[in-house]
Amino acid sequence: MNTSKLMLTACICVALFFAQLLLAADTDAKFQKILAVQKALLEGQDHFKKGNYQAAVFILEAQIASIDGNKEYLQLLHNAYQGHIRDLQAKGLTEEISKYEKRLQILDSGITQGAKSGTVAPVSTPAVVPAPATASVIASALSKFVVPTKVVEQPKTAQDAPKVRGKIEDANEDNPFSFTNTQRYHDARLRLDQAEKEFAGKNFRLASKLYEESYRLEPKVMPQSVERWAYCRLYSVVEAMNQKQNAKLDPQWENEIRVSLSMAPQLQSFGNTLLANIDQRKQEIGATNPLQPSAAVVEVKHTGPYQGNWYLAETKNFRVWHHLNQADATQVAKSSEACRVEAAMKWFGAVGNDWTPICEIYLHPTAQEYSKSTGAPVASPGHTTLKTEGVRVLSRRIDLHTDEANMMTGVLPHETTHVVLAGRMGDQPVPRWADEGMAVLSEPKNRIQKHLDNLPKHARENTLFHVSRLMQMADYPEPKLVGPFYAQSVSLVDYLTRLKGPQAFGEFMKDGLKNGYESALSRHYGIQSYNDLNQSWWNVCFSNNTAAKN
Repeated sequence: MNTSKLMLTACICVALFFAQLLLAADTDAKFQKILAVQKALLEGQDHFKKGNYQAAVFILEAQIASIDGNKEYLQLLHNAYQGHIRDLQAKGLTEEISKYEKRLQILDSGITQGAKSGTVAPVSTPAVVPAPATASVIASALSKFVVPTKVVEQPKTAQDAPKVRGKIEDANEDNPFSFTNTQRYHDARLRLDQAEKEFAGKNFRLASKLYEESYRLEPKVMPQSVERWAYCRLYSVVEAMNQKQNAKLDPQWENEIRVSLSMAPQLQSFGNTLLANIDQRKQEIGATNPLQPSAAVVEVKHTGPYQGNWYLAETKNFRVWHHLNQADATQVAKSSEACRVEAAMKWFGAVGNDWTPICEIYLHPTAQEYSKSTGAPVASPGHTTLKTEGVRVLSRRIDLHTDEANMMTGVLPHETTHVVLAGRMGDQPVPRWADEGMAVLSEPKNRIQKHLDNLPKHARENTLFHVSRLMQMADYPEPKLVGPFYAQSVSLVDYLTRLKGPQAFGEFMKDGLKNGYESALSRHYGIQSYNDLNQSWWNVCFSNNTAAKN
């Protein structure tokens, strides 16, 4: 009898335990849906404002099953349909017009019925750090930031943004070996709590320091706070720019802005405003030296000379072989580390482990010596050499020449991105179209735009590829098609990245390499076929031609 009672009690406890697990899983799934809807709404609004109606339609349709009658969402989709139909009419695409007119008619009837019955209600969503707004929260910083003459405003923070994360007491106490029960984890969460309090009190500089300390202790505590950390980092850049309006530019500002934008893509507009102002200030003060000292906190060890009169500047992940003075070599080493962090955060959301083996960078004094030493063409600004075995990288090397004017701002970020991507996409090598597209997008906007500006010419010459062919190319095409290949690769990566963000593109690439791109397109973007992607990319690319300009 007692045994039966014990067994019954145990069964009830087990049942309750699994019921709680199912409830928690269901709650988490619902929350993820709400976040996905909110993200789609924000991205759809952004594309709609820019006149990218087709992109807005694709994004909004992807989450239509989860919106639960959200009026704002449906109205935006209605307006996006109208704009997209107008674009299709201008191009005379009758079949496409009919398809979207039917969808608009269905949507209109649904909105009307919902309004009559009073059943359509907007979804209540959690507040997040919003996109930049016109009203400034930090008036003191704004009053000074006049680079060059116009006031540039801080992005607005949420007034009562909730802390979308667990509490320390939520740690898994049942498993003493869980990482959540380590002292390091608890210390990280304590600092994160302090950071959130400072952020709520608008003490952004201190909050940024605490976020960084928390991340260094345990990166796994940070995902829900990354956006607020990014905001704090941008705030610090604005403060520094205000304090040094007449001083030399710090190259680390641009690195910090780009890293912040990779952490929080919704701050893209504000970050681009800062970058534009830095570009304008460069022109005004004549900042042409690409090897200015940086404030980046990276330890650099200098040794040499070695055979051939080479000197060495070494960091955790790079050995920079050079003939420069120590200050310039330090800047190259620090910038290399910054480029590594930026590329990894942008495409994967995490920096990952320190590199083993380390990346060797050779800085040749001239293009002629670079060509003589490596066998590469004199016209090449630089190149990367990698040896891989599945996910293992056996060697990393970058060759550059210091007489290249864009070495620091364009070539170094480009080549470092190639190194970052190696081994991060699974056991398959990164295909050239994605490898080059992602690398070019690390360069300044004017260099990206040079590729995109060639697209209309390549289209007229009928030298562009159907995306099914482009995405299945493992290597470069024949020499006469290299120009179209670069332009289209950059444009396609930029298009997919704008739809759902860089990290979503990184996940798509991993899935595509493993399971095939066409099925991965459906899973990650709601695009059902190569033909659909080819049509949507073409329409957005040639109707707006806005990539890298915004």
